[in-house]
Amino acid sequence: MLAEATVCGTPIVVCVSKSGSLAEICADSPGAFHGTEDAREEGALDPGDLATMERALAESGYVSVPEELLESDYQGPTPPERFEGRPTWWARFFGTM
Repeated sequence: MLAEATVCGTPIVVCVSKSGSLAEICADSPGAFHGTEDAREEGALDPGDLATMERALAESGYVSVPEELLESDYQGPTPPERFEGRPTWWARFFGTM
C-alpha cells in the first residue's frame, strides 16, 4: 500500500511466505518496528488500515502472522546450520533458507 494511501502516511508492506499461505504485515518495512502493536503505538499504523490488509489477505487465502511471533526462536525439525544467523520463524518461512 502506498504511503499516500494510508491514514498515517507510512507504507504498509506485506511479506508472503516462501512455503504455504502465511503472510506478514509490517509498517514501513520488516523490522522497522517491534511489530504492528509497536507501530500503532508510535502512530505509524492505523488500526483500520491494518484491518483492511488482514481482510484482503484472508480473502486471498492467507493467514496473517504477527511480526512479533515471527521473530521468536524456531526450534522445529530443520537443522540450525541451514539458517543464516539466529533460527527464527521468519527465517524458516520467509527467509533465504
